Amino acid sequence: MTVGQQTIEWLYSEQLKVDAEWSVRTPRGFKWWAHKQAQTIEVIGQERGPDGNNGYFISVRTEVLRSVTLDEQQRAVLNDTVMLSSSMAGLVYDESARTLSLVSLVRIHEVIAQWMRPIISVAAVLQLAEARDLSQRLAKEFGAVAAESGPPGRQMRETPDEMAGAVDTLFRPLGMMPARWTPAEFTDAVRAHMNRPPALLGTDGGGGFTVEFPFGDLDSSLCTASTDNRHPVYGNGLTMVQSFRIFGMSPTEGADLALKLNHDELTQKPFGYGFGSYVYRNGNMQFVSFYPNAMYQPGLLPNLYFACVGRARQMSIRLGGADWTPQWFSPKRSAFGRIMDMFKRG
Repeated sequence: MTVGQQTIEWLYSEQLKVDAEWSVRTPRGFKWWAHKQAQTIEVIGQERGPDGNNGYFISVRTEVLRSVTLDEQQRAVLNDTVMLSSSMAGLVYDESARTLSLVSLVRIHEVIAQWMRPIISVAAVLQLAEARDLSQRLAKEFGAVAAESGPPGRQMRETPDEMAGAVDTLFRPLGMMPARWTPAEFTDAVRAHMNRPPALLGTDGGGGFTVEFPFGDLDSSLCTASTDNRHPVYGNGLTMVQSFRIFGMSPTEGADLALKLNHDELTQKPFGYGFGSYVYRNGNMQFVSFYPNAMYQPGLLPNLYFACVGRARQMSIRLGGADWTPQWFSPKRSAFGRIMDMFKRG
């Protein structure tokens, strides 16, 4: 059994304790109903690392809306509200299927499996509550259908699984306590890892760090980690934001690109850890993640940093790559058009 399959079994049997009555096995994992929204957890791909070991992509996806066709205004609403306050999942819009889902995607391999599995379970539990709240809030506003269902041949579940209420019983109470990441951890992480390539400069101060990475030929991208900002739902924890400057893009185009990036990174292959969401703000494409107090682990911070390194590199290739030069710009085509051409070229 691969580490990917082992992770699926651990989530099903030990951590989430999924009720067989309210679940179905799939060829790559399982689908279960903690309440009225279906959540699917599967291995959706794999890759071989430079050390020769296989890594596996674990997807956690919870249905939010069906029969939804997002217009420009609705995409902007999602960008400016839901995606701006994301935690460990991003909204993914499937235009052909007309569905909206919350999705997290992370690679796992033998070296990190022990500490990564609990984090995946946290992402799954947060999605349960967020999908329920979003489906109720957005269905009428968007003229869509809340994605409520039950297992094949059964009615919808009326009594929620205890995991569906874990936000109220565990995450919010722990979020009322001070942030568990300490100033000393930020200082240690900066000194050990962030003032050497590929970082350009790293600084720490109080409850956070700031680090810059190369972006394109002449620019840099900014990554921040902070315990100073409370999440509107989960309270205290760790907020991480990676920012990539984009010139010549309208707010509507930015919102559309954020959804496109969510789709690419969270359904195909994660650039770093796929816990969070892209959002367009003030000329910047940002990847926003919030890690609640409940998922704190000693020594986790450097691993989160190295995941940001991976995303900074991939975003530099995709948005600020070799073609992104003064000679490549054309006054006849918008920045948005050039960026979308990059996606078409792969």
